[in-house]
Amino acid sequence: MKDTARKNRSIMAILLVGAGLFMVAVVPFLVQSTLDPMLQGLMKKVAEDPSYASGPMLMAIFYPLCRALIMVAGVTAILIAYPLWQGEGWTWPVALTCLAVPAIGGMYMMLPFVSFVKDTFPPPMPIILTGLIGYWGILLLKKSERAQRVVDFIVFTLLGVATGGGFVLGFGAMRQLMSRPGKPLFINTKIASLTVGGPLNWICAFFVFAAIPLLAQRKALGWWLALIGAVSAVVGSLPTYFISLSGYYLIGIASGTILTVTLLIPSVKRRLIGELAPAASQVS
Repeated sequence: MKDTARKNRSIMAILLVGAGLFMVAVVPFLVQSTLDPMLQGLMKKVAEDPSYASGPMLMAIFYPLCRALIMVAGVTAILIAYPLWQGEGWTWPVALTCLAVPAIGGMYMMLPFVSFVKDTFPPPMPIILTGLIGYWGILLLKKSERAQRVVDFIVFTLLGVATGGGFVLGFGAMRQLMSRPGKPLFINTKIASLTVGGPLNWICAFFVFAAIPLLAQRKALGWWLALIGAVSAVVGSLPTYFISLSGYYLIGIASGTILTVTLLIPSVKRRLIGELAPAASQVS
């Protein structure tokens, strides 16, 4: 990090403080303004379709949990801004991880809102944009070759997309399983298929998210976690899609396939963890 221009480090520090303050002071209110109308719309859907009955309880748990995670990430972003400005290399992977949280959490909160609340600006949108602007800014302002920046931009963006998609799919499967007819039994193959695709996508989301700070440090473990998570997402989503005929699992198939192919491109792998990757002294 010390070889990154002081001007760039200053901008990165400002991004961290600005995003952090937003995550701590503004996001709590945006999440609440998302949760209440979304629950109202969801309750109307439950009255029409009992398969959504578990939704209100799960949303009332997971939205506040996402809010708490985003706030902790915001506090961390503010605290590491100064050492990042000083050029301490360990802060860069931490900064990327912190700013991925609002982008991924906002994506999760956005989808139910736009599904159940019509003709209203979605409050999660500023959360997503704050995360993305900060994430890409921290990613691209660090000194590196142009080819390295292109590879990093594509790969780290795909990591965030795959994480968000996997979490959404896992959550959707849990909702359906908790309100399935005939429970505790699994009365048909369609319902049973969700026990594969849902949990597997959740685990894959954890693997891929964990790969973000590790790949930022150019660790081979990060590449392997991302690859395992991406391939497993396809393995879990493909049969679940054909059995359940739920188009949502196309997200897992597409994001997992694109990430897998990208990681396996030899020139990309060399830029991430091979001989063309930034030296260890530049990222640690």
